[in-house]
Amino acid sequence: MTHSQNASRADPYTSSTHRITDPQRWRPDFARIRGKVYLAIADQIENAIFTGVFRAGDLLPTQRDVADDLGFHVNTINAAFREAARRGLIESRTRRGSVVSPMGHSG
Repeated sequence: MTHSQNASRADPYTSSTHRITDPQRWRPDFARIRGKVYLAIADQIENAIFTGVFRAGDLLPTQRDVADDLGFHVNTINAAFREAARRGLIESRTRRGSVVSPMGHSG
């Protein structure tokens, strides 16, 4: 692994100057989910966008992958993605995935 690859993996969740190399690997932090699960996950999607984990046009992980990894029903994850879309953060397209909206990204 090259130095630039190592640098891009350095704690992407706490600094907007670092970014994971593959946004598809991002998952919500299960330990931070409180209250209504779908709202907590939508909040984490929003946080990931505004901290630079995701950039405009990035493809989010599939709803099925997130559901399987977290152990929630896919309908719960779908509700979270719909909430993120309602907030203008992402655009979801059937069978094509969800991408970060240019309007939902501040940088």
